[in-house]
Amino acid sequence: MKLINKFTSWYLGISAFVFLVGGILTFYSFESHIEIAQAKEQEKLLHHICQKIENGVPYEKLVREQLHIAEIPYNSPVKKVTLSDTLAWSPQLQRIDRQIKASASYKINGHHYDISVYNMMINTDDVTKVVFESMAGIFLLLIVLLWVFIRLGSERILAPFHNTLDEIHRFSLKNKQAIHLPETSINEFNRLNHFLEKMMNKAICDYNSLKEFSENASHELQTPLAIIQGKLELLMQSPISDEQAGLILSSLNALDKLNKTNQSLILLTKLENQEYESIEEINFSQLVNETLEGFEELLEMKSITLQKQIEPHISLRLHPVLASILLNNLFSNAIRHNICNGTISVTLTPKKLYIENTGKAPSMPTEELFRRFKKENPDSIGLGLSIVKQICELHFFEITYKYIDYRHAFVVCFKNAKTQKEAEYMEVASS
Repeated sequence: MKLINKFTSWYLGISAFVFLVGGILTFYSFESHIEIAQAKEQEKLLHHICQKIENGVPYEKLVREQLHIAEIPYNSPVKKVTLSDTLAWSPQLQRIDRQIKASASYKINGHHYDISVYNMMINTDDVTKVVFESMAGIFLLLIVLLWVFIRLGSERILAPFHNTLDEIHRFSLKNKQAIHLPETSINEFNRLNHFLEKMMNKAICDYNSLKEFSENASHELQTPLAIIQGKLELLMQSPISDEQAGLILSSLNALDKLNKTNQSLILLTKLENQEYESIEEINFSQLVNETLEGFEELLEMKSITLQKQIEPHISLRLHPVLASILLNNLFSNAIRHNICNGTISVTLTPKKLYIENTGKAPSMPTEELFRRFKKENPDSIGLGLSIVKQICELHFFEITYKYIDYRHAFVVCFKNAKTQKEAEYMEVASS
């Protein structure tokens, strides 16, 4: 839901509640004022009749359908004006209806008269109808004006917000360009823009520092690692004992593992920073076949049977290098965690890549397999599946893992998304 629609729905809800309560209060206020006004009018009518009798008009001539005058004993106590509801015949409606009655007694010119006047009472239903129609009309007018305001004014009022969204959408850390958001006439938008500028500029600085550190660390570590490896290989060629050879070989293996860990961490850093953006259309079917051919000798050594169903001419938008890393890590993982005389099944369709292999059940929860340094094989560095996960997220693929009936199954589902920023921006714009 859009922001302006959210505000409008809240405003209309509050307005409806206020109109309901206001309508009830207005109804009772109208009814009370009408009764008071009618009572005063009846009292005036009684005084007017008294004045006519004082002026010599015979009371018999004043009597009519809604006026009753009767002479009572002079010594009777004088009755003050009393008001009451009663049922009386209405000549206008030709029926008995609810009326207001005002009665009092007056001593005039040596006579004592009991005077009663009747008048129609305003029907409660009529008051309710008038109040309801008035409130409904005002509420409908409010809705129309709000709709016009939303259509005409929301774009202008929220224009700074949409401009900020556009700037965020175009923002990229790799461009190394500080973002500048214009000042607006709305304080909240200015505070938001200032915060975003500060946050993004800091993100650029942090990104540059991290990038520089990773590049320097990679460069500085490679040289000593290469020197150590060269020295150890020279030692292996010199006259040494079997025990010394075993120690040197163990050191070379640890050094090789350290070198792989260094390269994998650098790759993960580049993936997280989205430094691989040269995505292009590649023949994924051909790449899968070529990658599997590179593992033929290793499959023969472990006596693993390969079953493949690869549909031809399947094209995907991928970074070529990352596509190779993705397939190499998945296939090497299927071989490493397989058993002797086991099987590997590879299926490729336009919608997914399915890799299944025989093997022992995992010793850790399946949801932790894609986390860094989570490994079952001590010879592994525990970063292969983390890299696979990052590559899938970068290209908006969804990877899942299951273990059923002594078989490991990885499924990579391909999705047709443009970029994550575009997807998020479209989601914000549509809401």
